[in-house]
Amino acid sequence: MSTTTKRPYADALAVADELAAILQPACVRLLIAGSLRREKAEIGDVELVAIPHTTPTLDLFGQPAPGLEQSALDDALAALGLTFTKNGPKYKQFGYADMTVDLFLATPATWGCVATIRTGSADFSRWLVTERKHGGGCPTGMQFRDGRLWHLGKALETPEERDVFAALEQPWVAPVERVEGRWK
Repeated sequence: MSTTTKRPYADALAVADELAAILQPACVRLLIAGSLRREKAEIGDVELVAIPHTTPTLDLFGQPAPGLEQSALDDALAALGLTFTKNGPKYKQFGYADMTVDLFLATPATWGCVATIRTGSADFSRWLVTERKHGGGCPTGMQFRDGRLWHLGKALETPEERDVFAALEQPWVAPVERVEGRWK
């Protein structure tokens, strides 16, 4: 949840669309998530989920060096001259057009889970990851960890949001319905 001044939906969407248009060429996939995707009337921050294009960095022998990929998204962000509050490998936070931007980095394997959780709302996401025996939507033996959904220690294939809901044996909940307990 944001602590910044909230903006009307249309104004915040314009900022998110502008930034998304700049970053899209550097991404395999890019999604405007959070309260914008839920179409809230007032928006406190911009949340994006992205799978960046990457190029392997080569070691001394010309072989790809795992974990040292060069991200086109990092290059695009650097070109904007942004000041980062947080700048990690899976999460970045910075200001853009007087709004806080939370950028969550996914992979094709983590896309479904990351997009689902980062669309929120916070209450919905908390319910989704909580076991059913504790009042949540997650079956016993399943858990969300490292951007994936796991069942009895095995990572499940959830490349899309609908795959997450199917794995949880839950009906699809549209983003605009993921507020105020409407999904229960």
